[in-house]
Amino acid sequence: MNRHRHQQAFFVSSAVVASRLRTVMQIAKEISLAAKNAKAIAERAGEKANSFKPITDFIDEMGRETIQLVEEINDQALSVSRSAVEEFRCSDASARFVRATELLGDNERTKVLSEKAEAIRKDAQRQQKEVHQQAMQLLDLLQQIGSCMRASGVISTRSRVEAVTAEEYQESLQVVAETIEKASERIKGIIRDCENTIHHSM
Repeated sequence: MNRHRHQQAFFVSSAVVASRLRTVMQIAKEISLAAKNAKAIAERAGEKANSFKPITDFIDEMGRETIQLVEEINDQALSVSRSAVEEFRCSDASARFVRATELLGDNERTKVLSEKAEAIRKDAQRQQKEVHQQAMQLLDLLQQIGSCMRASGVISTRSRVEAVTAEEYQESLQVVAETIEKASERIKGIIRDCENTIHHSM
């Protein structure tokens, strides 16, 4: 991938990730709401749902953590976009200086332009490294959400088991468990897509 296409790919991929994460944010809010509903059901069930209460606390915390991570990822995606634009600006300016020196030939003014072009080229290389580092940080944050969602799969299974002891509240708690399971699967799918998008731009 040439430098220009590389810059475009990072800019586009970060915009795509930011767009898809709006959906993740909405789903994470659904998880938090499901956790609150489960807490309310567990409160009504009293001792019948004692073992379910720690699970609802975990689910609620997971939802809030996911929302926080999404906010961090949005900030990081914005940083990647800005750095990609700055890298493009520097690369373009460097190329213009190089063309100008070629047109002017070998003289004192050319030497000044060449030095300026070299300084800008080094700045563009620095920006390119920064974009790459920021993209790696973005991937790390995405993986953290993925880890949360994998944990939620275990919790959903545990929720179904514990719901059995809640007698007449069993069905309501199982609906909550199913809601969380479906939400986490949707988020995992989006996160995989986001990771692939970032990898393909690198």
